[in-house]
Amino acid sequence: MNRYIFLDFDGVINTPRHRHTLTQKGLPTRDEYGPFFDPSAVAQLEKIVAATNAGIVITSSWKYKGIDKMRSLWALRGMPGTLLGITPTAIPNFMYARGREVNMWLSENAPDNPLELRYVIIDDDTDFLPEQQPHLIITDPIIGLTSKDAEKAKAILL
Repeated sequence: MNRYIFLDFDGVINTPRHRHTLTQKGLPTRDEYGPFFDPSAVAQLEKIVAATNAGIVITSSWKYKGIDKMRSLWALRGMPGTLLGITPTAIPNFMYARGREVNMWLSENAPDNPLELRYVIIDDDTDFLPEQQPHLIITDPIIGLTSKDAEKAKAILL
């Protein structure tokens, strides 16, 4: 079984709530890669990965920094799971752009047998194709990925 998590960052694992907490404590809010990820949201991502053994594909605009930079970020920050790649770029500002990017990645990388494929899309936006809706989890952009979202993701992947 091939399982994939298509992951956005901003509003999913990068949250204003966490930045506010860091600022209130007088702590740094970013490193060379960008804003620090919310440890609560990352813990939920870790639960999904542990339960499903799904690989991570970045859909976030952070992907424009390149796959090498994203792999460095993943390792330096001790992020859960295996980073498989980033989605290709569809025509910007085109309807369902991220959904098209997910389909492009799947067409290039997913197994030929659809019975062997399970995927979930975790994002705070709705820019996805109608047929992707059963695979989509929309997060609250202020608090990011929650335990309820993680349970839904595990159910979709398993």
